[in-house]
Amino acid sequence: MAWLQLTFESNRESANTLSELLEKFGAVSVSLSASSNELLFGQGSSKSEDLWEQTRVTALLHEDTDLDTLIVVARNRVGADQIRQHQIELIEDRDWVSEYQQTHGPRIFGDQLCICPGWCTPPDHIPNILMLDPGLAFGTGTHDTTGMCLDWLVDHDVCGKQVIDYGCGSGVLALAALKLGAAHAWAVDIDAQALEATRANADRNQLSDQITIMHPDAIELPVVDMLLANVLLNPLKILATKFAGLVSADGVVVISGILATQAEECLAAYQSWFNMQTPVFRREWALLEGTRK
Repeated sequence: MAWLQLTFESNRESANTLSELLEKFGAVSVSLSASSNELLFGQGSSKSEDLWEQTRVTALLHEDTDLDTLIVVARNRVGADQIRQHQIELIEDRDWVSEYQQTHGPRIFGDQLCICPGWCTPPDHIPNILMLDPGLAFGTGTHDTTGMCLDWLVDHDVCGKQVIDYGCGSGVLALAALKLGAAHAWAVDIDAQALEATRANADRNQLSDQITIMHPDAIELPVVDMLLANVLLNPLKILATKFAGLVSADGVVVISGILATQAEECLAAYQSWFNMQTPVFRREWALLEGTRK
């Protein structure tokens, strides 16, 4: 059986209406994404305020869906001028799980750490294995920003250190630090699914006794030797003062999740408290490192 993929190039105001309409037409999945390189940091009071200005709405529909009618109804519902364009693609049915697993194998960092999904056999020659499947939350080492943070951990001595992973996602940075010898890690996130994923990953890797998994407002965080934050520019700027209070004298802050073009702006937000080093770049992304003054 084949599937139809219908994509609308629309906007923030129309995205939710289009999503609901597509579901009524039997869409088996609907996803929203940015139509451009715009980064999302929503603190709005409504769902539409937490979306990109130019939003792409993509739906997977059964092959027999009446697309002509659906498109006419969509244009009438939100206004023809609210849909810049649409695209239809025929998707042949395949063994998606098998294909995904074949393209997502173990990832090795500096011959010291391996992030290994459960469907693979861990390599024998790597001393530290972290079993981690892509799942509920972002961050398994496949993205450049996560990969740069993992490379940084492998290249630095974390033995016996106290570490905060702020915006932990899957917990990959906190758990990797523990595998590399950190004494204790605090995995912090505002997303309940991220905390759930981190807890499951800690249990799976027998690291639950060494990690505290928490919402940032749950308890007061300690002052630590290292703080890693792989999030976005706006929250990083807002959190600069807080991070300064969480890192000990001569402790280190490691920041990623920002575009290379945003590096100078982020550096400026941290230079009052940290001696910042030259940014590290990987494709369009940047990693910043600073030592607490």
